[in-house]
Amino acid sequence: MKSTGFTMLELIISLALLSIVSVLGFAVMAASVKVMGQAATQEVVDTDLRDVINAMRNELELASKTTNAALVPPLSAVAVTNNPVAGAPIEIAFQKPLNSTGNNWSTAIRYRFINEDANGNGRLDTSEDTDNNRVLTRRIVRIQDMNGNGSTADAGETTPVGGANDISNVAMALDASRSMLTITLTASRRLSNDPSRPPITGSVTTNIYLVN
Repeated sequence: MKSTGFTMLELIISLALLSIVSVLGFAVMAASVKVMGQAATQEVVDTDLRDVINAMRNELELASKTTNAALVPPLSAVAVTNNPVAGAPIEIAFQKPLNSTGNNWSTAIRYRFINEDANGNGRLDTSEDTDNNRVLTRRIVRIQDMNGNGSTADAGETTPVGGANDISNVAMALDASRSMLTITLTASRRLSNDPSRPPITGSVTTNIYLVN
């Protein structure tokens, strides 16, 4: 009577094929997870940039293009300054109207880019933590002396703009007539601490037309 079943060779071949299929399956799954992680991070970066731009636009559209020293407080035209203080590559200062008369304006408002990443590697290195919060700070902050006491250290006078803390570069430029402001924000975020893996980057440029 002839016996039926698998030979040892057939079992070895079957196990080898199963192993290959399993390895390929895990590789495909790992690649899919990586792609999904990159896509999710890209969405976060792009959303953060849009949130910051929109928050700035709402006020900058109202910025004054002219100067009037006779007003109280004195009115100054919108201005972009490079390297206003250590650790801040750029800022824009402006005032906005408090009512429709044209005679009442806010105290100076500043959107300042704070960047502790001195060497541009996207990591907090020794001596870069200037605010001592153990986090790499790369963001835009809104600064305004709201109570007029000459200090911006009071509660609520220096606040982050939007939720982005991964902004790697900011460019601001006014046209010759000070009627249009062009802002470009660039952000980068690492998926891991592995320096060999490139960061996820994003950039947004907008033109803001000043109405005052």
